[in-house]
Amino acid sequence: MNAGAGVLKEILDVVENSGDASVVLKKFAGRYPKDLELLKVNEMYSQFLSTREGKKLDEVKARLKNILSARQLEVSGAGDINLKDRRKQTFSPKRE
Repeated sequence: MNAGAGVLKEILDVVENSGDASVVLKKFAGRYPKDLELLKVNEMYSQFLSTREGKKLDEVKARLKNILSARQLEVSGAGDINLKDRRKQTFSPKRE
């Protein structure tokens, strides 16, 4: 299961507003071990912590924003919901 948009917003807020987001990233990376994009962001943030380059932090923020926008589209698109199984047709075909 992938992390939802709310989780990604929380991570992005911590990255943008405070200095150290490693605790939050480790918590959610442990909670969502199959989310490869989140694991990549965690790895990128670890690289930022080792070098402290502002460019790497900007890359982390940009990646988080891209993932967040994609996840929001996934939710609003509702492509995974199979409504035909849950709804009955309420109209009758027109007879001639």
